[in-house]
Amino acid sequence: MSLENRLAAPPAPKTPQTTIDRWVETLNDNDRTAVLKAAADNAWRHIDLLPILIEEGMPEVSTSTLGAWRRKSGWGK
Repeated sequence: MSLENRLAAPPAPKTPQTTIDRWVETLNDNDRTAVLKAAADNAWRHIDLLPILIEEGMPEVSTSTLGAWRRKSGWGK
């Protein structure tokens, strides 16, 4: 392949995706909706939500990582 062809189109931009994002994508529609609803609910503290999500198969992350994910998504305190 020539340099001209290789440089004809730039690669698609990468969307930063966290391990939590990837896990949420694997859930069925009902579970995904429930997780996103709980994540958006400020009544759920990170420390209370985290063990439930881990028990349900989410990769083990710290409470600060969960909090950062919630804030990045526009949720949480």
